[in-house]
Amino acid sequence: MKTTATARKGSMVNFCRTPAEIASNIEQAIGRSRAAMDAIGQETAPTFANIIVPLDRTSAEHDVEACVACFLGSVAVEKDVRDAGNDASKRIDEFEIECSTREDVYKAVRAVFDNEQEMASLSPEDRHLVERIERGYRRQGLLLPPEKREQLNAVRKRISDLEIPFKRCVNEEDARVLFTREELEGLPEDYFDGREMEDDGGVSKYVVTSKYPDYFPLMAYATREATRKAMEVAAGSRCPDNVPRLQELVSLRLEMATLLGYSTYSEYAMEILMAKRPADAIAMETDLLARLAGPASEKLDELVALKRSDAELAGEEYEGFYVWDTAYYGRRVSEQKHDIRGEEIKQYFPLDKATRGMLDIYQKMLGLRIAQVDNPPVWHPDVAMYEVWEADEDTFVGHFYLDLHPRQGKYNHTAVLPIRFGCELPDGSREYPAAAMVANFTHATSAAPALLPHGDVVTLMHELGHVFHNMCAHTKWKRLHGLQVERDFVEAPSQMLENWAWEPASLRKFAAHHSTGEPMPDEMIAKLITAKNAGAGANCVSQVFLGMYDLAIHNTTSGGIDVDKMFNDMRDQITNLGTGSVETHRVATFSHTAGDYSSRYYGYMWSRVYSMDMYASRFKKDGVDNAATGMDYRREILRPGGSRDAMESLVRFLGRKPDNKAFLESIGLRVD
Repeated sequence: MKTTATARKGSMVNFCRTPAEIASNIEQAIGRSRAAMDAIGQETAPTFANIIVPLDRTSAEHDVEACVACFLGSVAVEKDVRDAGNDASKRIDEFEIECSTREDVYKAVRAVFDNEQEMASLSPEDRHLVERIERGYRRQGLLLPPEKREQLNAVRKRISDLEIPFKRCVNEEDARVLFTREELEGLPEDYFDGREMEDDGGVSKYVVTSKYPDYFPLMAYATREATRKAMEVAAGSRCPDNVPRLQELVSLRLEMATLLGYSTYSEYAMEILMAKRPADAIAMETDLLARLAGPASEKLDELVALKRSDAELAGEEYEGFYVWDTAYYGRRVSEQKHDIRGEEIKQYFPLDKATRGMLDIYQKMLGLRIAQVDNPPVWHPDVAMYEVWEADEDTFVGHFYLDLHPRQGKYNHTAVLPIRFGCELPDGSREYPAAAMVANFTHATSAAPALLPHGDVVTLMHELGHVFHNMCAHTKWKRLHGLQVERDFVEAPSQMLENWAWEPASLRKFAAHHSTGEPMPDEMIAKLITAKNAGAGANCVSQVFLGMYDLAIHNTTSGGIDVDKMFNDMRDQITNLGTGSVETHRVATFSHTAGDYSSRYYGYMWSRVYSMDMYASRFKKDGVDNAATGMDYRREILRPGGSRDAMESLVRFLGRKPDNKAFLESIGLRVD
């Protein structure tokens, strides 16, 4: 359907900001927000209309500037702009702490919350907004006596002062190792195409960094253990200052929780999540680990046997199996058992075609129309911008951006970051959402376009799921939009959509050889799925480890835990993989511990239960291309955002309460 000239769509976001403009815009936004809060605090007859509505609208107006500034801190090309964005993030945190101390505003909010007659008259979404705002103030200590509240605010400020440089270090500090061509034996030819070289004592060597397109192929293909070990040790030795930062963060979070009346930080963090109690999350992880022990041990035995065989054939002594061996021997076992060759498979996944194919799947599933914007106003030439429209209506939905390749100083992992939240505006029109997927997929080479290993295909499908959760949410209030759901549910929609990267019917739509255009052979697809099913259970162990570690350091009454030692000890114990006598501090780049996922990482496995139930009970049963099921999913899971409890959305979509049967079956475990 062609868009008419009169169709309203969201305004373009301006990413062209100087450091001075970022600082000035944030101060102006803070000034406007403070004035609005002053007015709210002076209301003598608090109602939903004169307290709650302006609070949400002030937050929406404030975030127009705040989101862009923080976003540029992660993606801007110029370091001074990134620094300004990170400084703005710190300033925003300080202002949020200030806002949370406003007794006058909380008193007004509480008056609305306690007005049973008005609360009963509100719509469910309006009532949910009141409850969330009141809970937020209460959890920030507004019921504490003044001296304890002052202490709490100092703790929260220090937490912010530590989290921002922790994340900045992970983004900007890359490991950098020099290798000769011989030391990189086993790497495919395209790994060397365009790679930077550097003189090292008269020897010309290749520069290899810890960025994903460098690190993961080396760990999977480098035949020399010394090379893999050197790369892993370098990557695991990054950001040493983050270890004491995390050490202090754990202590401060416990202090914060104790001031608020909780025994542990996990009790505080999980009170508002689906799990509710740390004991339930720990029980889930412990039970899963026990079930996975057998499959994980069998898989490790296979890898160890192959490494022993290599040593024997080379006439060398077997000296152990380490963390730098898993990807390499895992690849070789998969090749031997399932005839799966990653280099061959990725020829069928050129990034541009895979992206277009996935977007086509999403638009048909969700009743949307997606159009790429020509000559978009973006922060880097690699970035693509898209408009989203209703498929059969002249109705705009939102904008999203894809920033898919690595560069110096850019966010080092993969995520979808909010740029603008959707909500209803005072005149009845809408503010439309904008979001960006930020990733670090390989660049094109002189011989081929950018090609995705199948693992990156799964990642792309997953992250696009977050994009469309942002796009398809349609809430009245900004605070309830999109991904502002329970943290242990937020991954479920995207995890469910990973299944389309394994569905033969879906793969046939976009998996085609980059040079011949031939579709991926059915036999190759079948082998891919067989290999995935064979290793599904064992592959969960690393996620279980990270979730259990995150809970171990936060669900404690002692703030003196040695976070580095505990990480290494638990990794050795749970995964049976370590670094031998070599000391590294991988925990320093476990960025989830420095933000909203602290004590919530278990949610990746918790939400997978819901994701597999949704997939198996509806899409697998009804057909992955069933448009009616897709629209049910959009209406009941994506559209509500955080305007209602996630369990209510699940029950409406499934027609019952969720269970773990489909999840256990998906990882090859027996259902009780």
